[in-house]
This record gives sequence, structure tokens and C-alpha cells, in this order.
Amino acid sequence: MRFDLFWVLMGRTAYVFAPLYLIPFAYGFALGDPLAGSFLALGVLTAVLGIVFGNMGRSHMRQLSIEEGTRFLLSVWFFLAVLGMLPFHMAELQLSPTDTFFECISALTTTGITTLGESLPPTLLLWRGLMSWFGGLLFIVILVTVLPVVSGCFGVDFTVRQERLFSPLWNRMTRPMREMTLIYMAITCLAVIIYLAAGDEIFPALILALFTISSGAGPVTGGLSPTPPLMLGAGLVALLSALPLLTLWQFLHRKSATELAHHMELRSFFALFLCAGVLLSILPILHGVQTITAAVSYGFFYAISFLSTNGLMLQEEIPFHNGAELLLILLAIIGGCMGSTAGGFRISRVLILVSLAWTELLRTLHPRMVFAVRQGGGIVPLHSAGRILVLAFISAAVFSISSLLIALAGLSPIETIALTVSCLTTTGGVASLVDLDTVAALPMWTKVLCALLMILGRIEIFAFFLFVGSLFEDTGHRW
Repeated sequence: MRFDLFWVLMGRTAYVFAPLYLIPFAYGFALGDPLAGSFLALGVLTAVLGIVFGNMGRSHMRQLSIEEGTRFLLSVWFFLAVLGMLPFHMAELQLSPTDTFFECISALTTTGITTLGESLPPTLLLWRGLMSWFGGLLFIVILVTVLPVVSGCFGVDFTVRQERLFSPLWNRMTRPMREMTLIYMAITCLAVIIYLAAGDEIFPALILALFTISSGAGPVTGGLSPTPPLMLGAGLVALLSALPLLTLWQFLHRKSATELAHHMELRSFFALFLCAGVLLSILPILHGVQTITAAVSYGFFYAISFLSTNGLMLQEEIPFHNGAELLLILLAIIGGCMGSTAGGFRISRVLILVSLAWTELLRTLHPRMVFAVRQGGGIVPLHSAGRILVLAFISAAVFSISSLLIALAGLSPIETIALTVSCLTTTGGVASLVDLDTVAALPMWTKVLCALLMILGRIEIFAFFLFVGSLFEDTGHRW
């Protein structure tokens, strides 16, 4: 089987990734950093790779197959991680390849866990933020192009008609690519403006915007200064990163605010956010550890921080109650809306699982009646609901097995669970709840395993099993 369109996708990814090197090059050149020339050379190298990959797929059939899509979803993260590792090693910082690979995967998958800390040159700090930003952009583009082809409903918001935006044809895939890229760049600029208005300086505001708009904040940011303007600004940016950009673009294009107000997932998202914020605020007030104003501001900040899977923490330690920590972990597992940069299982899928359970209960009580799984007033096809049920089972199985493996590194049970949840939901802040701000002390094999779990969490897990199934079919076996 030919994989020409796979090489075209890899080439286009390299084309878009290459200009990112010019930003730290210009910044380093202005500061007189000798590492600046390395970024320029790597940008040229990446562009050349894009040309080579594009020529390898120039005879493609213009229609993406499931096999090509799964290979791209798995390969692109390793490809970009290798390219992202090179500046760290060219800086001669005596870093191990395992640490830099983990760091790049953590940034590209917008997880935010770090092995290197903040003791890096400014150009490398900027480069790490750019990788996280590009990882969020790549996921959004994949969500509206490749993922629906590979795994059906997993990349689809159930209120959006598939025939307009989702197509396996290459010429129709380019339009949503451009639209999502423009939206993503626009909200990034808005995030920088919000942080500047909150009193932050230009460079810290840019770095923080790159991480939070891609839902990649967490221990890697070193904590946020607990000033009310910055907390409000970070909360607004985290909210932007959790909203479904695809759905918002559709509603803005149609200029119909009524449909937006009746969007089931959005309504559930804000209801969950408000309930979580109230619960997190009540606990410190009841225990008398914070004033009402501080408890409310901290409670709602952490609610949106973890619901958006940013995991952004404050610099000062907040006396969390055990129930509050559990609630934050659950928020990270659920994640943001479908069509956002957030990780996690997504609220839309949780709603469908609840509807499916309720429907099966009614069918048991009334076996002769006909019931349908519904969301937002519409009927969800049974094959879509079944796939989400399968995804929930696979996610639980992967979580259980990976937790057992990570526990072999000598971590406590709570540390094991927190690290596994951080990787699979791409929420580095969950690890911070158990004081795992860095994983530098973990064994090499544990870091590699965590990096693989981050990739699985970012590609929705299901694509990996499709890839393994195709390998079994190629060898004459059935998966």
C-alpha cells in the first residue's frame, strides 16, 4: 500500500514548523545569544525536510485513508520531538537525550510536565513555549481534518454537520486547516493583550500566553504570581483554551447567537465550572483558612485551570482540602469541550455516556418501548455512542496497566495515579498536586513510558489500537 498522502501531511507539518525557528533566532540575535545561529540552521533544515517529504508524496490520490491517518497521528509527534530536541543539545547544556525527548513530547502534547526546570537560556524558554503553542495548533488542525477520518465521531462536535468541514479529500481539508490556524493565532494575540493589560511584562506575557492558550501550562511555567489581575487574566485565557473553537467559528460564521446559547456542551461546561468553583470556594471558608474574597478567587481560578487541562498553579501554596484535590483531578479527567486544545475525556462524551446509561436503564424497565440516546435535543447514532463506550473502556484499561508499570519506579500510590492522569489527560498540574513538579529523578524507562502515554492521550488512544490492528491484519491475523 502506498502512503503518498502521509508524506504530504508530514511535509506540510514541516513547512509550518520551520518558520517557528525564526522567532527564537530573531530574539537570540537581538540579545546577542550565540545559539541564535543554530535556530536559523535548523529552520532551513526543517524546510528542506518538508520539500523532501512533499516530493515523496507528490503522486498521492488526494484522498486520505485510515491507514495513512493513523500512521501520521503516531509519527508526527516523534518527528517534531526529534526536531525540537536539537536546539537543547546544540546549546551544550549536558542534557541527556531522554530528558530532552521527554521535554519536547511534554511541550508538543501540551502536558506541561518538565525535566529541565526553568534554568534555561531565554531563547530555549521561548522555544519550549513555541513548541507547546504549535502542539495545540497541530491538535486543532488534526481534530478537523485527520482525526474524523481515522476514528469517526471522536473528532466531531455533535452539533456540527460533518459534510461541510470534514472530508478525506485533500483539497477540502485545506480550508478548515486555514480557518483553524487563523482563529488560533487570533486568540493567541488576544491572550498576550490580556496578560499585558493585567500588568505582566512583554516576554513573560508572551511565554505565559503560548502555554495557556494551548492548555500546556503547569509546572513548566513555574507558577503564577497570585495577584488579582494576573489570576483574572490567566482564568480568561484558560477559558478560551477550553472552548470549542470549531463550534464557535461555525456560530460566528452564521451569526446566530441563539444556537450558541442552546449549545448543550457549552451549557454543561459552564454549569460544571460554576459548581466546581463554588465547591472549591466553600471548603476553605468552612475550614477558616481563607477569607471569602480569597477563597472565591482561588476556587474559580483553579476550577477553570484544571477543567481546561492547563493545570496552572499559583506560586504560593494553597491549603487544599483532600476533597478539593480529588475534585481537581476529576475536572482534569473530564477535560474541556470537544474542538478545543484541552485534553481529557471531554464533556460531550461524558454527557453521551450518562445518556446511554439512562437509556439502557429505561429500556430494562420498559423492554417494549423504543428509546434513543440524545444530546442537545438531537439523536446520537448508536455506532457513535458505542464507540464512545469503547473509548471509555480502552481509556480505563490503559490507565490501569500504565499505573501498574509506573508504580515500579518506586512512587507512592497517589503519586502514581497523579502522574498517570497527568500524562493521559495532558494536565501537568495534576502531578503538582502531589509535589511532582519535576520528573527529573525518575528512571529513564519511566520517562519514556510517560512520553508514550502523553502521545496516547493526545491522539485519543483509539488511533493507536487501529494502527496495531492494521499490523495484525498485514500479518494475516485479526485484531
